[in-house]
Amino acid sequence: MEEFNGENESEEIRKRRLNLKVNPAAIKEQLNIEKQLEERPTALKIVGFILFFIVIIGVTVFFVHEYMEGHFKDVNSLSDYISSYGVLGPLMLAFFQCVKVLYAVIPGAVGCIVGAGMFGALGGFLCSYIGICTGSALAFLLSKKYGIRLLHLIFSDKRYNKCIRWMEKRHRRYPVFLWIAICFPFAPDDFLCYFSGMTSMSFRKFMLIILTAKPWTILGYSLIFGHIF
Repeated sequence: MEEFNGENESEEIRKRRLNLKVNPAAIKEQLNIEKQLEERPTALKIVGFILFFIVIIGVTVFFVHEYMEGHFKDVNSLSDYISSYGVLGPLMLAFFQCVKVLYAVIPGAVGCIVGAGMFGALGGFLCSYIGICTGSALAFLLSKKYGIRLLHLIFSDKRYNKCIRWMEKRHRRYPVFLWIAICFPFAPDDFLCYFSGMTSMSFRKFMLIILTAKPWTILGYSLIFGHIF
């Protein structure tokens, strides 16, 4: 008798579950729950987006102020500025090289020359390499995550549309072109990092290109100017 009741109870539970699946009220309630769960990540994204721009504005104000003070106008001024940080000079140089990629305003050669002159060929190479590769990774990830909204804040519509059309024509050969461009010292590699984030290229492939192509230019500057200064 107990087994029979247990079977009935199990059957009743199954019916209730089936009824829950086809019950419009239950479906509506489930949809509301799923909607609330979807809205939470969206809210977090908005907060993250706001915090990101607060940080960007803060860093921008800081570097614009330092630039207006004349700390980044040439090799000598930047060298004096990095020296003012004492033992934290190498970290400041790496940070400068990282931010330089994100803002793409100050020529990267200046930081490489200063690093080689202050910390030697090896020390200058490591500071610049770590900073530039980190900045390149951040530029790619930010572009990949925020897409057009971010790019339109950095580049004009004319430049953006021109580059997008150019990449669409060469999308099959773009990884090869990117590797070659990064190797050359005067290529707009800072801009290419942002635009690469708009393509279907994976972060792993992008970093492989950066890590293998970027050292040569930095190493050239480091070896040359490390012996001059």
